[in-house]
Amino acid sequence: MKNILLITNIYPNNDPKYSGTPVCHYFAREWVGMGHNVRVIHFDSLFPRPYYWVGKLFNSFLQAQTGYVVYTDTPQSPISYQVDGVPVTFVPLPKVLPHSSPSNKVMNKAFRYVVNKLDADSFVPDVIVGHFVLPQLRFLHMFKQQYPNVRTALVLHSGGESIRSCYKDLASVYMQSVDVWGFRSVAFQKQFESLYGKQSNEFLCYSGIPSRYLECERNTHPGAVRKFVFVGSLFELKRVDDTINALNIAFPNKDFEFHIVGSGAEEKKLRGLVAKLGLECQVFFYGQQKRDDAQRIMAGCDCFVMVSEHEAFGLVYVEAMAKGLITIATIGQGMDGIITNGVNGFLCEAKSPERLANTIRRIAGMSVADLDMVSRNAYDTAKNLTNSKVAESYLNAIL
Repeated sequence: MKNILLITNIYPNNDPKYSGTPVCHYFAREWVGMGHNVRVIHFDSLFPRPYYWVGKLFNSFLQAQTGYVVYTDTPQSPISYQVDGVPVTFVPLPKVLPHSSPSNKVMNKAFRYVVNKLDADSFVPDVIVGHFVLPQLRFLHMFKQQYPNVRTALVLHSGGESIRSCYKDLASVYMQSVDVWGFRSVAFQKQFESLYGKQSNEFLCYSGIPSRYLECERNTHPGAVRKFVFVGSLFELKRVDDTINALNIAFPNKDFEFHIVGSGAEEKKLRGLVAKLGLECQVFFYGQQKRDDAQRIMAGCDCFVMVSEHEAFGLVYVEAMAKGLITIATIGQGMDGIITNGVNGFLCEAKSPERLANTIRRIAGMSVADLDMVSRNAYDTAKNLTNSKVAESYLNAIL
């Protein structure tokens, strides 16, 4: 059993309105299930009140344009709670400007609070894992000084460009405190290495899906692919409008279906596009669905399409592949390294309905045997990306 400390600035908080990614929680929950002693420290920025007033007014607009969530009720002081049996402590970091580093005073105060709390619990970490650059990289440096024998890792959800901009002359000092570097995609790994060089210990930190999503038999393809599906938030960066336009180009006879599962600020615009193109009988909006309900809708389709403008790592792609769906993702983004074009799915450039239409035409014209081969390969890929397998692989890479 290992004592694992996970530090992050995005983590679920038992609030039904929480809409951030639960990726860190999935890892922590699996580690607890494996018998490890886990603590999560959720550091998050605390801004002056006017910031939250603006956030309440423009939250929908900001989500639609960027996909980022603006929190409007950040706690003013540290609180502790549990999420699915995982102990979590929220620690606010007061600051004035978004995307800026907290002051030395704020960082030191937060650090001492966490260390005192760990001491009170007689918790000495064997492993400290950080997700996201700011402020975790600096905290990892501070923890390394406090616990010299601890094994540290930082998982990047980007190419690491912000390391230099956030930490400037101290960036290289802080980076030396990281024993293992994790990357959410091959694309991010390549970007990082182009900036800082290849590190001695690196690994790819993919997310997993519940193993029960693999319990159903894989979809087979008795005929042509005609039923397409999207599952996700309806933000501009998801480029769902490009998929609608691409399907309209690829199927001039309108002999297709497109099932859209999710909600968001772009829904009104998308409905308007569907009406303009006369596709009301082809495109179906389901709104926000529970995860398991979304799985059932997806299982009734042939092809999953999400060619986002930016995607670190999308679990929904793996969920689609687990059902044997032909899956189309964005080239140069989070699924590079998971999907090999034409082998277990397809990769397409973002912001190009015409090229997406060509990919869809290619899939629609494939033989049953070729479709079944891609489907089988997709399923086999997903089998190695369950929650338990990726969590174990993650920890082994660090240790």
